[in-house]
Amino acid sequence: MSRRAQSGVRPAHWLGLIAILAVVGGGGFALMNRTIDPMTGITELSAGEFMENATALSGNEYKVEGIVDDRLDNWRSADGRLFSLQISDGSGSTFLPVWVPPDYKGANIQRRQRYIFKVRVLETGVLKVLELIKA
Repeated sequence: MSRRAQSGVRPAHWLGLIAILAVVGGGGFALMNRTIDPMTGITELSAGEFMENATALSGNEYKVEGIVDDRLDNWRSADGRLFSLQISDGSGSTFLPVWVPPDYKGANIQRRQRYIFKVRVLETGVLKVLELIKA
């Protein structure tokens, strides 16, 4: 008697196919959902160095990430908006002044939200917002 050829796919083949699809699908998902930091190449502001001598950093541009703590309410809106930004580092929390000029056309800033700012240090030691993205 001759033997019959087995028909169908073995379970090992199914497992291999599922593994391949998972790898390909995961790689495609990673490529489609990758985030590109638009502020790549900008130096991170050292909160300690800023607190030590902010005027020495004036004119320079930096990247700062932190949580918007509060807005100075008695500031004239025609002059822009002034926020306190909470920066957390290894030594604790530091609050920095961040000024949004009146002609800024970017996203709205909300309290208790984390943002990444591109700032310029003004002669007064205030950080002027040039760009921002919500983190």
